[in-house]
Amino acid sequence: MKSNIFTFLKSFFLIFIFSNVIAEEPRFYIPDSPPIAAKSYVLMDHNSGKILAGENENERRSPASLTKIMTSYVIFKRLKEDFISLDDEVKISEKAWKTGGSRSFIEVGKMIKLEDLLMGMIIQSGNDASVALAEHVAGSEGTFVLFMNDYAQEIGMTNSRFENSSG
Repeated sequence: MKSNIFTFLKSFFLIFIFSNVIAEEPRFYIPDSPPIAAKSYVLMDHNSGKILAGENENERRSPASLTKIMTSYVIFKRLKEDFISLDDEVKISEKAWKTGGSRSFIEVGKMIKLEDLLMGMIIQSGNDASVALAEHVAGSEGTFVLFMNDYAQEIGMTNSRFENSSG
Protein backbone atom coordinates (compact mmCIF):
# COMPACT_ATOMS: atom_id res chain seq x y z
CA MET A 1 0.00 0.00 0.00
CA LYS A 2 2.83 2.31 0.88
CA SER A 3 4.45 1.76 -2.50
CA ASN A 4 1.15 2.46 -4.33
CA ILE A 5 0.77 5.80 -2.58
CA PHE A 6 4.43 6.57 -3.18
CA THR A 7 4.07 5.71 -6.90
CA PHE A 8 0.89 7.79 -7.14
CA LEU A 9 2.50 10.81 -5.43
CA LYS A 10 5.62 10.45 -7.55
CA SER A 11 3.51 10.38 -10.74
CA PHE A 12 1.36 13.28 -9.56
CA PHE A 13 4.46 15.32 -8.69
CA LEU A 14 6.09 14.65 -12.08
CA ILE A 15 2.89 15.52 -13.97
CA PHE A 16 2.56 18.71 -11.91
CA ILE A 17 6.17 19.75 -12.59
CA PHE A 18 6.05 19.00 -16.33
CA SER A 19 2.67 20.64 -16.84
CA ASN A 20 4.05 23.84 -15.31
CA VAL A 21 7.17 23.72 -17.47
CA ILE A 22 5.16 23.22 -20.66
CA ALA A 23 2.71 26.02 -19.85
CA GLU A 24 5.49 28.48 -18.97
CA GLU A 25 6.08 31.51 -21.26
CA PRO A 26 9.26 31.56 -23.37
CA ARG A 27 12.19 33.08 -21.52
CA PHE A 28 13.70 35.02 -24.44
CA TYR A 29 12.74 38.44 -25.73
CA ILE A 30 12.40 39.34 -29.38
CA PRO A 31 12.49 43.13 -29.75
CA ASP A 32 10.20 44.97 -32.14
CA SER A 33 11.69 45.96 -35.46
CA PRO A 34 13.25 49.41 -35.51
CA PRO A 35 11.25 52.08 -37.32
CA ILE A 36 12.28 52.52 -40.95
CA ALA A 37 12.30 56.08 -42.23
CA ALA A 38 12.29 55.08 -45.91
CA LYS A 39 9.22 55.85 -48.00
CA SER A 40 9.47 52.41 -49.56
CA TYR A 41 11.59 49.33 -48.92
CA VAL A 42 11.74 45.59 -49.32
CA LEU A 43 13.72 42.96 -47.42
CA MET A 44 14.00 39.57 -49.09
CA ASP A 45 15.64 36.40 -47.79
CA HIS A 46 18.48 35.64 -50.21
CA ASN A 47 18.18 31.85 -49.98
CA SER A 48 14.42 31.40 -50.21
CA GLY A 49 13.40 34.52 -52.11
CA LYS A 50 10.69 35.07 -49.46
CA ILE A 51 9.79 38.71 -48.77
CA LEU A 52 10.38 39.26 -45.04
CA ALA A 53 9.26 42.87 -44.82
CA GLY A 54 8.26 45.66 -47.11
CA GLU A 55 6.30 48.82 -47.55
CA ASN A 56 5.33 50.45 -50.84
CA GLU A 57 7.78 48.08 -52.52
CA ASN A 58 6.07 48.40 -55.91
CA GLU A 59 5.78 52.18 -55.80
CA ARG A 60 7.78 53.86 -58.57
CA ARG A 61 10.66 55.83 -57.10
CA SER A 62 13.84 57.43 -58.36
CA PRO A 63 16.59 55.13 -57.11
CA ALA A 64 19.29 57.84 -56.77
CA SER A 65 22.72 56.29 -56.19
CA LEU A 66 21.26 52.78 -56.28
CA THR A 67 21.47 53.21 -60.04
CA LYS A 68 25.23 52.99 -59.63
CA ILE A 69 24.78 49.44 -58.35
CA MET A 70 23.32 48.49 -61.73
CA THR A 71 26.05 50.46 -63.50
CA SER A 72 28.60 48.48 -61.47
CA TYR A 73 26.81 45.25 -62.33
CA VAL A 74 27.06 46.01 -66.06
CA ILE A 75 30.73 47.02 -65.75
CA PHE A 76 31.63 43.86 -63.81
CA LYS A 77 29.69 41.70 -66.27
CA ARG A 78 31.58 43.24 -69.18
CA LEU A 79 34.88 42.74 -67.29
CA LYS A 80 34.03 39.07 -66.74
CA GLU A 81 33.30 38.70 -70.46
CA ASP A 82 36.74 40.22 -71.23
CA PHE A 83 35.04 42.97 -73.25
CA ILE A 84 36.90 45.56 -71.16
CA SER A 85 39.86 45.49 -68.74
CA LEU A 86 40.63 47.23 -65.46
CA ASP A 87 43.75 48.54 -67.20
CA ASP A 88 41.80 50.26 -70.01
CA GLU A 89 42.54 53.94 -70.37
CA VAL A 90 39.25 55.87 -70.52
CA LYS A 91 39.11 59.31 -72.13
CA ILE A 92 36.94 61.73 -70.16
CA SER A 93 34.34 63.41 -72.36
CA GLU A 94 32.94 66.87 -71.86
CA LYS A 95 29.56 65.30 -71.05
CA ALA A 96 31.11 63.20 -68.24
CA TRP A 97 33.06 66.22 -66.96
CA LYS A 98 29.91 68.41 -66.89
CA THR A 99 27.74 65.81 -65.12
CA GLY A 100 26.32 67.36 -61.96
CA GLY A 101 25.65 65.93 -58.52
CA SER A 102 28.27 63.99 -56.59
CA ARG A 103 31.55 63.99 -58.46
CA SER A 104 35.00 62.41 -58.63
CA PHE A 105 36.35 65.68 -60.13
CA ILE A 106 37.80 64.11 -63.26
CA GLU A 107 39.05 66.49 -65.94
CA VAL A 108 37.82 66.67 -69.51
CA GLY A 109 40.18 65.14 -72.06
CA LYS A 110 42.25 63.23 -69.49
CA MET A 111 42.93 59.50 -69.81
CA ILE A 112 42.07 57.67 -66.58
CA LYS A 113 42.43 53.98 -65.83
CA LEU A 114 39.09 52.14 -65.78
CA GLU A 115 39.88 50.70 -62.34
CA ASP A 116 40.33 54.23 -60.92
CA LEU A 117 37.05 55.40 -62.45
CA LEU A 118 35.29 52.36 -61.01
CA MET A 119 36.59 53.23 -57.54
CA GLY A 120 35.56 56.86 -58.07
CA MET A 121 32.04 55.74 -58.95
CA ILE A 122 31.70 53.22 -56.11
CA ILE A 123 33.58 54.96 -53.30
CA GLN A 124 32.91 58.63 -54.09
CA SER A 125 29.57 58.02 -55.81
CA GLY A 126 30.97 59.99 -58.72
CA ASN A 127 28.34 60.73 -61.35
CA ASP A 128 31.09 61.94 -63.70
CA ALA A 129 32.90 58.60 -63.36
CA SER A 130 29.62 56.73 -64.03
CA VAL A 131 29.09 58.59 -67.30
CA ALA A 132 32.72 58.12 -68.39
CA LEU A 133 32.47 54.36 -67.72
CA ALA A 134 29.16 54.10 -69.55
CA GLU A 135 30.57 55.90 -72.58
CA HIS A 136 33.66 53.68 -72.59
CA VAL A 137 31.67 50.45 -72.41
CA ALA A 138 28.86 51.29 -74.83
CA GLY A 139 29.96 54.31 -76.84
CA SER A 140 27.29 56.51 -75.25
CA GLU A 141 25.41 56.70 -71.99
CA GLY A 142 22.14 56.12 -73.86
CA THR A 143 23.34 52.81 -75.27
CA PHE A 144 24.73 51.81 -71.86
CA VAL A 145 21.28 52.39 -70.34
CA LEU A 146 19.92 49.79 -72.79
CA PHE A 147 22.36 47.28 -71.25
CA MET A 148 21.23 48.29 -67.76
CA ASN A 149 17.56 47.74 -68.59
CA ASP A 150 18.24 44.44 -70.36
CA TYR A 151 20.20 43.11 -67.38
CA ALA A 152 17.52 44.37 -64.98
CA GLN A 153 14.92 42.31 -66.85
CA GLU A 154 17.22 39.25 -66.87
CA ILE A 155 17.56 39.28 -63.08
CA GLY A 156 13.84 39.82 -62.45
CA MET A 157 13.70 43.58 -61.87
CA THR A 158 10.49 43.82 -63.88
CA ASN A 159 9.33 47.08 -62.28
CA SER A 160 12.62 48.91 -62.86
CA ARG A 161 13.61 51.21 -65.69
CA PHE A 162 16.90 53.05 -65.77
CA GLU A 163 17.33 56.35 -67.61
CA ASN A 164 21.00 57.11 -66.97
CA SER A 165 24.12 55.55 -65.46
CA SER A 166 24.38 57.76 -62.38
CA GLY A 167 20.89 58.04 -60.89
